[in-house]
Amino acid sequence: MSNALIGGRVGVRVTINDRSIDVEVGTTVAAALVMAGKSGTRTSVGGEPRAALCGMGVCQECRVTIDGRQHALACQTLCHDGQTICTCTTGMTGAVSMTGITNTTNTTNTTDTTDTTDTTDTTDTTGNTATR
Repeated sequence: MSNALIGGRVGVRVTINDRSIDVEVGTTVAAALVMAGKSGTRTSVGGEPRAALCGMGVCQECRVTIDGRQHALACQTLCHDGQTICTCTTGMTGAVSMTGITNTTNTTNTTDTTDTTDTTDTTDTTGNTATR
């Protein structure tokens, strides 16, 4: 449907999770997701839904797969005709962090709080005791 008119404006057709929708040229993928009724773009490690937050690519909460390219920022990508977008929220029970680690919870306390200060008493030649 390349260059079709949508309400008198030029539009493109994109496919979001196997559902095609028509959007105006210049629409971001994040806006197209909202137009398609998607409430989230992915699922966090804790199972919480995530969606676009900052709208400028800083938070990276809007990561989706666009035309097979994973972790693309929906808020920074314009829609083009024939584009395929996958939010990967269906059937996904967690997300991989940017470092590839899925769980970074520290289950053991590795901080040693033992005081190792040497407090040796010494007596000098005048009979005074000092602690160092």
